[in-house]
Amino acid sequence: MPTPALRPFAFALTACLALCTTACSDVGIHSLAIEGNDAVTAGLDAAATDGWTISFSSLVVVVHNPGLIERINNKPVWVREAGVTVWDAVSGLEEGEALARQIRATRYDGVDFRVGPVSTSGYEAVAGNVDADTLAAAVEDDWSIHVVGSGELGGTTVAFDWTFDTDTFYRCELGDEALELGADGDETTTIEILGDALFRTEAGNADAALAFQPIADADADGDGTVTNAELDAAGLGDSVAALSAELGGVRGLGECPEYVAPAEEG
Repeated sequence: MPTPALRPFAFALTACLALCTTACSDVGIHSLAIEGNDAVTAGLDAAATDGWTISFSSLVVVVHNPGLIERINNKPVWVREAGVTVWDAVSGLEEGEALARQIRATRYDGVDFRVGPVSTSGYEAVAGNVDADTLAAAVEDDWSIHVVGSGELGGTTVAFDWTFDTDTFYRCELGDEALELGADGDETTTIEILGDALFRTEAGNADAALAFQPIADADADGDGTVTNAELDAAGLGDSVAALSAELGGVRGLGECPEYVAPAEEG
């Protein structure tokens, strides 16, 4: 894995701590990890789909400004990692790759983050756990998601290689799983990328059945790989793009809903 580049996140923490009174003098360490769910890291077996076994080679996401929310339902206060980072949810994280820093020790009851193209932010994108070539592709081709993998059924293998430029802001209310960060505590919140969402048979329904056969049928040229162009030609492009906006979640809670922020939230 490459050594993560220096990230432009410290200023937000400095500003926060500079404004603190004795009421917020206690701090703890909080880490934000971006990882795939079991479907991404271990694949989907035939029993979970329409008979196809699905595996992911890479699932790269461009993440903007992830962070915690204090008092999500009462004039929210954010502690965000301001910037744009690029992560492969299949690879997992090595020690030191999570976004870790000191924040005020208190109760946080929400998480939010955005997955969108680099160009939609004023920050320079930096590597989370990806190599330089992947980072450059995210910047130059301006996608938000690049997913590569394959489905297998009865000895037939059909690969997929797709990019999406969906721009989605996610917000999760933690509820009973609210984070209680104690003074000198050390806690981790994992933003989870839900790769199985791409194969749902219905957008907007987390319980929808998963199916790969329509994807396999879209391989019009028979070369064994389904591209974005072939999805479009088969009438699947818009539906799979809509599903790509449902990849965001938090470990322990599942999918996060898409959120439309009021203008004053920035």
